[in-house]
Amino acid sequence: MSSKCTLVADRTDDAVQMLLGFIALSSLYAKWHFERPRRSATIWFMDAMKQGTSAAMIHVVNILYAIGLVETSDTPNDQDQCAFYFMNVVIDTTLGVYIAYLLLQLVTLVATRQQWTSLRCHGYYGSPPSWKTWWLQLLEWCAVLTIMKFFVGLVLYAFSTPLGWMGSLLFYPVHNHPKIELLIVMIGCPLVMNMVQFWLQDSFLMDQSQPSSEELPLLDSSVDGVMNAVQKPRGMSNVSNAADMYEIL
Repeated sequence: MSSKCTLVADRTDDAVQMLLGFIALSSLYAKWHFERPRRSATIWFMDAMKQGTSAAMIHVVNILYAIGLVETSDTPNDQDQCAFYFMNVVIDTTLGVYIAYLLLQLVTLVATRQQWTSLRCHGYYGSPPSWKTWWLQLLEWCAVLTIMKFFVGLVLYAFSTPLGWMGSLLFYPVHNHPKIELLIVMIGCPLVMNMVQFWLQDSFLMDQSQPSSEELPLLDSSVDGVMNAVQKPRGMSNVSNAADMYEIL
């Protein structure tokens, strides 16, 4: 058995990673179950699939980053893949989420100005929902995450030495038990961090403008009030946020 924690060495590593994905996606179901107003099951499934697909891509990138940082270090035999993966996840769930949010707002602004209706309101797939629109939004989101990972990769490369030292120090108590370290890195820590990341991303990926029974005026309100609520253009909240972000940039 290797004395260092590895990410793709055997079937145990693969099983742990599959369990991580299942737990993260289950947290989205819990969020949907308690949210008010609640999205339809179809819309939630499409939103969850968007996050699940993009998360799988990012997970592979994170593994490649961790392995690459170990292999390119001056002392690869002394470095720990799991420690680098953990530091990568920490940056993803903090700085990475913020970068992704800014990029998504920028894309929304461009889509609004260029009249790209499929990308103008993320989380809205048409009526009835269209898988073509879903695919376009998935590609948009994956592109946003790819750019985000580029910036995160620069941070990891620039600070690889102190980050590797911090990760090794953090997991020193279990450094002789690589499988325990793997469980902590893949399940224990991401159980909280990835769930929070998924919840935050779901909040700005879902359609914010869908009217519900809780948002519509009471039946005894004026007809104008009802019509204004029903006819509120989709994506206006997203466009407003994007415009504000554009002014900041």
